[in-house]
This record gives sequence, structure tokens and C-alpha cells, in this order.
Amino acid sequence: MAKGKFFSFGRRFGESSRMDPNLWVVSYGNTMTLLMIFFLILYSNSYNLKQKSIEAQKTEDQLLVKKLEKFGSSAITGDKIKVTFSQDIIFQSASPTLSKDFDNILIEVSDYLKKSSGTVIISGHADATPLKGGKYKDNWFLSAERGWNVAQELIKNGIDPNRLQIRGYGEFNPVADNSTEEGRGKNRRIEMTIMKVQTEEPKRYIYYKASGLENINELAKKYLGDEKFSEVIKGLNPGKIDADGKILKDAEILIPYNP
Repeated sequence: MAKGKFFSFGRRFGESSRMDPNLWVVSYGNTMTLLMIFFLILYSNSYNLKQKSIEAQKTEDQLLVKKLEKFGSSAITGDKIKVTFSQDIIFQSASPTLSKDFDNILIEVSDYLKKSSGTVIISGHADATPLKGGKYKDNWFLSAERGWNVAQELIKNGIDPNRLQIRGYGEFNPVADNSTEEGRGKNRRIEMTIMKVQTEEPKRYIYYKASGLENINELAKKYLGDEKFSEVIKGLNPGKIDADGKILKDAEILIPYNP
């Protein structure tokens, strides 16, 4: 009977048959390398998707600005789009009623806004020409009403009212000389600022820029019909009204549009 042959696998003659206890380090290292490569691929894909999203948003921003060009000027920054509309184009003289063409462009604006969730600030501005008769007490209230009418159209088009802020500045924030017709035309404007994020702030208030030490009792009586609303004004503007109820010089305060 022939002798069976003996084969030895895994070690040379004379070597110990015990397994090296550090061999697990090799497997562990390979696993960590594979995991690192996997997460690098995930990060790369995520970064590429984010870049594509940013580029798509920039394109959307530029398309909107292009559509609004015939109604006014615009500027895009990282966190907002600001458009200034000439009131002479979008409103009739001394009227808060929007033109039909502007109604149509606000549909385009609304379609853009539905793709985001940021706050939209609508600011009305007027020239310094006093109003003669009519339903408005002064240019201040007319500017606020015009801002509100723009907001109303956006609401009709499906924009959440909680995203909208309306500001009435009247003639207090001019950008040109009110002594010329050209300057007055530039001062009659609506500014729409479309923010990328939503901010917490009162929704329907008038912003009043004080030129001196106006008394809030007088403002409450003149614009809101009763001095009792001076306490409401004071509560809205901490640090901007002194102990005697006078507005600090150059302070910009909030006054409720409908207290």
C-alpha cells in the first residue's frame, strides 16, 4: 500500500500553526478605506446637486428681473432681490389702483414666489406734493395704501399673507430732489424686496421717519384718530421715544396702519 502524500497549506515547514493576532488590522483598514471612498462619493454627489440647485436659482432670479425691467430697476444680491417700480407706470395719478399691465406682471412675480418661502417687503414712497382733497389724509397714507394694493394682488395670486410686509414711507425717504418734476417722479415709487428667508416682523405697519421731536400723542390723533393709540405706538418702538412721548431725532418708528 502506497504511503499517502501529506500537503501543508498556509505555512512553511517548521513554522508555528498559530494565526497572527494582528491580521484583523488589515481587514479593518480595508473596510475604513472603502467607507471613506463611499462617503467621499456621497459628499461629491451632494455638492454637485447643491451647485446645480444654486445655478438653477440664479437663472430663476435673472429671468424674473428680466421680466420686470420695463417697470423699473432691480438689483440681485446673495440674500435678496430688490426691484424699484415707478408709480407713474403702475398707478394712475393720486390713485392706488394698479394698472392692468402691472396686474399681469404680478402674476409672474407670484409664480416665482411660490417656489420659495422668504419674506416679501413692499414699500410705498411718495413725493412731497401735498394732496388736495380725496380720501387720503396725506401722501403718507397714500403710499401705504399703494403698497397694500400690491400686496393684495399677490394674496389673490396665492401668496401667503404671513410672508408679506407693507411699509408706507410717504415723502420721508426721497431719492431725488422734490423741487423738480423729474425728481418728484423718481420719489413716487414702490420698492419690492424679495428675501431668501422669512423674517419675523409686523405685517401691516407704516414706517415713519421723524424729522424732529414729534410728539406721539399728536401723531396718534392725526393719523389714527385718537390719542389713546400713543401707547400702542410707544410699545412698538422701545428706545425710540423719550419719557415725554417725543420721537428721537431721525428715528424710524412703526405706526399701526389699522390699530
